[in-house]
Amino acid sequence: MVTFWLGLQLPMDKSQQLSGSRLFQTLLNHQDALVCLFNQGVVSIAGFATSVLIGRLAPSELGVYYIGLSLVLFARGFQQQLVSTPYSIYLHRQLDEDMPAYRGSCLVQQFGFLIIAVVYLLAQVLAAGAGWVSMEVMPTLIALLVFLPVLLMRELVRHYCFTHSANMSVLVIDGVISVLQIATLVCFGYLGILSGASAWIAIGVSCVLAIGVWYYRSGPKIEFKRERLKQDWKLNWSFSKWAVSGQFVGSLPMYLLPLLLLWSAGSEGTGYFAACMTLVGVANIFNTGMLNFLTPRAAKVFVNEGTAGLKRLMVRMYGLFLVAVGGFAVFLGFFGSFVSVKLFGPEYAGLQSVLIVLSVAQLFDGFSHTASGGLFAMEKIKDNFWVDVILMVVTIAAALLLIHPFGVLGAALTTLVASLVSALLRTGLLVKFLGKAPAIGVKNV
Repeated sequence: MVTFWLGLQLPMDKSQQLSGSRLFQTLLNHQDALVCLFNQGVVSIAGFATSVLIGRLAPSELGVYYIGLSLVLFARGFQQQLVSTPYSIYLHRQLDEDMPAYRGSCLVQQFGFLIIAVVYLLAQVLAAGAGWVSMEVMPTLIALLVFLPVLLMRELVRHYCFTHSANMSVLVIDGVISVLQIATLVCFGYLGILSGASAWIAIGVSCVLAIGVWYYRSGPKIEFKRERLKQDWKLNWSFSKWAVSGQFVGSLPMYLLPLLLLWSAGSEGTGYFAACMTLVGVANIFNTGMLNFLTPRAAKVFVNEGTAGLKRLMVRMYGLFLVAVGGFAVFLGFFGSFVSVKLFGPEYAGLQSVLIVLSVAQLFDGFSHTASGGLFAMEKIKDNFWVDVILMVVTIAAALLLIHPFGVLGAALTTLVASLVSALLRTGLLVKFLGKAPAIGVKNV
């Protein structure tokens, strides 16, 4: 029996093993990686279909929907660094009997973060009511005020399942949510009530139903022990204090980017940028799918195999991103404008240069995420934070210089500059620390 690169077991003699590039060796014996990719395909198709439906049936709402999406992604990034990633890192250092209490402590931390997120959204609603933020986004902000907690809980559940290699559970959850989400959006479009706000309502309700059924049928055992709360908070915070700080300074410019574009080019220009990001976001089927596989995998490999195993994993991941996302960038370079017109309509013609720039930025994002996965596994969070500080300064400077004179293209160029700087700096740190880290697994030190 040998393992096919898709993770299927084929009855073959070793001499008959399928030959293939070592570039894809990281998928050879890991069915989990394939499921992660397929699952991300489901999620990305649902997000893609959502943007296309809004762009076709309510084009003036696409930019507003994208503003809401940037808020969700901004909050999700903080949740990942504060709760999800520390759980992946320290899971392997807990005794089996301590796991229910550790999960309970992490869930308390999650609830605390949700309170902060809701208070922030409430402040945004009040700012819009006072005229400090465009009133166009008010309905979307109100919808997110209600449904952001469940959207974030969905991501927490997904990360939990990925960490425990329950990838088929994630696939079922995301499949159900995607079907419900798209079906509801189609109904809203037929009734003439599709908008940025109603889209988030559809997504939120779908998440409530799917996650509720998952927890009822297969939710993990959770215990809340007061004596563990402080201990586990200190453990997670030793990691996340730098990760959260880095997330803030690193993601703040990208959160402000659509707002600056809204101010400079209006909702129409923001809608064009959202359409381009939707097309380029197809690469996230690979980017995010591999990241879901990489983060827990890198932590486990470093604990068990040390530098040698982590180096092998990193090299293969860089190669995979180069081939997969680089090939997608070439495709968009030739056919991007044609695809955008076919999907969103003739008013979206002339965006070829924007699509090329954003697709190259996606490639550098893949390199950056790979390096971050390695740095997180080695717990080099403080150094990663200073990269985010530099990235914030560079991105804000690029946005101020490029968005006003160049509009949508300026926003794309700003994204490219940020991705390139992030990839170069994080890769440099990864190479540096791989040379200094223990050559044997942490468990054996």
